[in-house]
Amino acid sequence: MTVRSGWLWRILKQLFQSPLERERDFYDRFRELSDEIEALPESITHYVLRGELLIERGEYERARADFEAAVDIAEAADPKESWGLLEQVMRDRALQGIELVKRSG
Repeated sequence: MTVRSGWLWRILKQLFQSPLERERDFYDRFRELSDEIEALPESITHYVLRGELLIERGEYERARADFEAAVDIAEAADPKESWGLLEQVMRDRALQGIELVKRSG
């Protein structure tokens, strides 16, 4: 494995990105998460990750909407059929995101 293909390279690349590269990276990540949400609208994880991405940009109302959607999905899920550790963790992250948005916005 070379340095350019490892985790250290990815971190260094992010640290030294130009503003245009950071903007492009945000939109790429946002678009990927939005596509995943469209394909799997019942996936709590993608809503939470997109909400966290939006918090990084200071877009608190949009982030709050994603966190609330994740909580709604979690509460509507039948714990006997599909509720697992990942869903619980993502629900907790969504609730934390809502609290963060309340304090920040």
